[in-house]
Amino acid sequence: MFGWILTPLLIGSAMPMAANEPARAIFMEVEQTADTVIVTLRGQSSTSQQVSYELLLEGSSTSRHKGSTQLAAGRESVLSTMTMSAAGSWCVRAKIFEADGLSYEYAEGSCD
Repeated sequence: MFGWILTPLLIGSAMPMAANEPARAIFMEVEQTADTVIVTLRGQSSTSQQVSYELLLEGSSTSRHKGSTQLAAGRESVLSTMTMSAAGSWCVRAKIFEADGLSYEYAEGSCD
């Protein structure tokens, strides 16, 4: 009698930054559906630069991915896409390291 429509929830994809913060070259998108969490790291930089990242997904199991790549100026690219079960609590963390020394982290879900 009642129809439910499950719409994916996009978390952490477009958060505004303060005007005095440097532009970040890598962004993390987390999409949660009824049974799956999909994590995507996207890169886009105004200058060509080397970046590296560490991605950690924790839930009913733990997955890790490390990578390093050269970002081309002005070109968006997908650096990594990982999926995990959304059953129970979960946490996604990404540590980002840019060639100019800028480093930052993203965290979504039930992270300590």
